[in-house]
Amino acid sequence: MIKYYFTTILYFVLLYASLSAQTKGISPVQNDAPIKTGITRAVVVGISDYQNKNITDLQYAHEDAKAFAAYLLDPKGMNIDTQNLTMLINENATSGQFISALYGLLETSKEGDLTIIYFSGHGDVESHTINQPGFLLCWDAPSKVYMAGGTFGLAYLQEIISTLSLSTKSKVIMIADACRAGKLAGNAIGGSNATAANLAKQYANEVKIMSCQPDEFSLEGKSWGNGRGVFSYYFLAGLKGLADKNNDMIVTLGEIERYLDDKVPSAVAPHSQIPMTAGNKNTPIATVDAEVLKKMKAINLEAGMSITELKGVSDFMITLDTTLQQKLMAFEKALSSGQLTSPLGTCAWDLLPSILENPQASKYAGILKRNLAAALQDEAQQAINAYLGADTKELEQRWFYGNKYAKYPDQLIKAAQLLGEQHFFYNTIMSRYHYFKGLNLRLAGENLKKDSLLLLALEDQYKSLQFLDNAPNVLNEIGWTMHLVNNHEASLEYLNKALVYAPGWALPYINLNIRYQKVKEFNKSLEAGFNAIRVDSGFVLGYQSVAGTYIQMKEYESARKYLFKSLDLDSLNQRTIDFIAYSYTLSKDYAEGAKWYQKMVSLEGFVDNTLDLNSLAYTLLLSGQKEKALEVYQKAKAIMPQTEHSYQGLIEYYFYTNDTKNAEKELKDYILMFPRDSYSLYLIASLCGVSGREEECFTYLDLAFANGFKDLDTLTTDPNLVNIINKNSYTLLLKKYGLHSSKE
Repeated sequence: MIKYYFTTILYFVLLYASLSAQTKGISPVQNDAPIKTGITRAVVVGISDYQNKNITDLQYAHEDAKAFAAYLLDPKGMNIDTQNLTMLINENATSGQFISALYGLLETSKEGDLTIIYFSGHGDVESHTINQPGFLLCWDAPSKVYMAGGTFGLAYLQEIISTLSLSTKSKVIMIADACRAGKLAGNAIGGSNATAANLAKQYANEVKIMSCQPDEFSLEGKSWGNGRGVFSYYFLAGLKGLADKNNDMIVTLGEIERYLDDKVPSAVAPHSQIPMTAGNKNTPIATVDAEVLKKMKAINLEAGMSITELKGVSDFMITLDTTLQQKLMAFEKALSSGQLTSPLGTCAWDLLPSILENPQASKYAGILKRNLAAALQDEAQQAINAYLGADTKELEQRWFYGNKYAKYPDQLIKAAQLLGEQHFFYNTIMSRYHYFKGLNLRLAGENLKKDSLLLLALEDQYKSLQFLDNAPNVLNEIGWTMHLVNNHEASLEYLNKALVYAPGWALPYINLNIRYQKVKEFNKSLEAGFNAIRVDSGFVLGYQSVAGTYIQMKEYESARKYLFKSLDLDSLNQRTIDFIAYSYTLSKDYAEGAKWYQKMVSLEGFVDNTLDLNSLAYTLLLSGQKEKALEVYQKAKAIMPQTEHSYQGLIEYYFYTNDTKNAEKELKDYILMFPRDSYSLYLIASLCGVSGREEECFTYLDLAFANGFKDLDTLTTDPNLVNIINKNSYTLLLKKYGLHSSKE
């Protein structure tokens, strides 16, 4: 949300020189930091929800005030006494309450005391004259006639500050965080400029810190602390020690100024917002606790980027021409409805250029670009978050080759273009662009069994690492793709790298488990599976991975032990029930296997699919329930009759029941659709051999060899081909394809 920060706020009476042990024992800092010997008092105000409907509400001003108050009370922060803090939030922040609190400071403050006044909310003026003083708008402010009450004039506030700093000899620092959005109450431009200019005047013994220049918008949104003003977010981070450039455990005005100048403009780019300060740069404004600083350094303050809401476009753009207003409202509507790059002509991407070509929109160009860029990358960000959080639905998109990722590369490259290469988030977005481009190629390659696509996917993932070399999702993706192309050492290398940067993420361990299964290093496979359970004991896939290893080891009881643990976590998990049924089938308990397969296909929400139904039918067949098995096989084929699996189930059934006539019919129908399946061509040749059709048998053997069949041991042990392999024609056929019988 746009905030107009012209302000008045926070008057920090800061006397931080040789503080006592109770105030962290700071030694004197020149003559501008007198020794603190008195009491610290504070008035903190935050108003997001205004009583008057014509005053545009803010979103996070009250949250900023609460966060600041928490810092004031924290023993490792300002450590002030609770009874000396007056906090006025939303409807409690009436003009009467605010005035009462301020005059209470005058009555109680004495020489050596520290006074803090914080106001986060709206400010405005009634006229546009240069000397118009301006007002802070309290909760009960009217929309225009500020002299009528509900406000506090800045001139009166300055009198209070001057009295505190001069008469009572308190050190005062003002931190201004007054924001407005839309037309606000009064004129959107004149009011803000006059107010900010008035507040920027310097007075004796006063320090001022304000969130932006007089003619700039200040932003708030979920990008910062899941809902904060950008200035307040970084200001508090700086006070807690991140601004302490010389590491002396004291934050001075000069240091907080440099920190804010470094963080805020880059955080809101391409929008312009530059904080401003006035006062002696050597004035200490905070002491730093080592433990708090350590925790702050571990936080990624630039972790994400989200839309900064542009509320009340028609309101704060009231002076713009009608056509531009309509385009801005259409742009906002397209953003909110997710119409980012389509439909053509009315999507946000297409609307933006026509808005920016209007000179009147130049002031808002940065925020419009930023909001669209944030929206364009948001869905991809959510997909990565869900993946790192091991969300089952997100994983299923990958397991079943979902196409939800197809649009992400285009959206991300557009976001990068809007932000530009100098933006702090550019490298992250470009890394994700190549990540999703590569992911789409990998899913296609895995589904179509094309290594060429997998190799192209790897190229994009390497490019992703050039922009962000420690992205665990990218490292994991490379590790898995290396597994698919059977590069064992590289697969292990990248999966382990992923764990270096994300040691609490279970998925790389599961991929390691599968990789070790592939090369039959079962002890290492189990170790990886157990590690997956260790880091995320609630993730059913971890238990399934361990069970999968035990199944490979033919230790079916051990497998079921972990599958039942998985079932305790999710009693309706289809994959777990499928595994249980499979384990019973492998251990030749076909009746129990059929029971579990039947339970799986009876689950609420189960979507009939050929593979699962074929599994059920096969187990029914092995348990002696032939008629029921045939019924299920036929149902499986009817679901997707054009797929390989739809035929393979029935072919299996007819071979098992020695129905060679129907087996051959299904095979020949199958070959018409999949003429390059060499094993199926061999099976037809075998059926021709048993029925004495020698010429037809050689025809299909020729086709099998032509399409890559090389399993001569199977041919020589096939009883249906005993007469065929002793023929001279068979020897000639082998020579034709450069093959040699084991008899030679």
